[in-house]
Amino acid sequence: MISSDWGEKMIQIDDAGSGSLIGGTGIGILNTDNNRYYFRVVPLKYYQTDLFQKKAYQDYVVKIVQDAFREMNIDKTHQIEVCQGYMFDKLRVWLEQNNYQWKSTKIEGPLQIMVEESFNQYVIDLGLPPAFIKHARFAFGFHRLLKWVFADFDNRKKLCKTQWKSWQKWSNTKKNIYLNTLTQPDYCLKCGKKIKPPSEVITIEYVTNKPTTLNLHKNCYKGKLNSTEKIPISCQ
Repeated sequence: MISSDWGEKMIQIDDAGSGSLIGGTGIGILNTDNNRYYFRVVPLKYYQTDLFQKKAYQDYVVKIVQDAFREMNIDKTHQIEVCQGYMFDKLRVWLEQNNYQWKSTKIEGPLQIMVEESFNQYVIDLGLPPAFIKHARFAFGFHRLLKWVFADFDNRKKLCKTQWKSWQKWSNTKKNIYLNTLTQPDYCLKCGKKIKPPSEVITIEYVTNKPTTLNLHKNCYKGKLNSTEKIPISCQ
């Protein structure tokens, strides 16, 4: 229900991370009247089980908003702006059925920044290196994050939206893994520390949307090699 008298007592609702391979999805709610902010994450299980096909993550969004409304004392005198994205399809139905004053719109300004920063901190807490996301234009690109996952696959696959079709297509990509000699500086995507040349490294090569190479400190890799090849390389 959209009020014809859209005033200042405003609640905004936005999301971040729905397109990130790593982590769940962050939901942020801002009361623009007093700048009170609420943030919670749709848990990963909603992207790793048949809950994903049922779109149950949209039901969980409704639960997050209901809890936020109670905690923030939001009632039907407040006017609500909701992000236009698919994460809020069921929330829009719930708002309409419960006679809230609301509209779908593009969320910009403080809340957009706040929810993105909250999501960034969430994935950093999961283990993603801060520099990996803070200094990249397309920080949450699928293949960029997949490269980080492949550096420690057995542990990091637990952090992924594994019901995505793109994950199911690319996660079992064949890899060439061998001992190598690094001739240029690089970063180990397992421990996040610099690799100084010349160094013996474990090189992992694979092809998804393009040929990709990543290098790990020799003592950071605990798996098996599938080649004994040792060739000087340059970093990609």
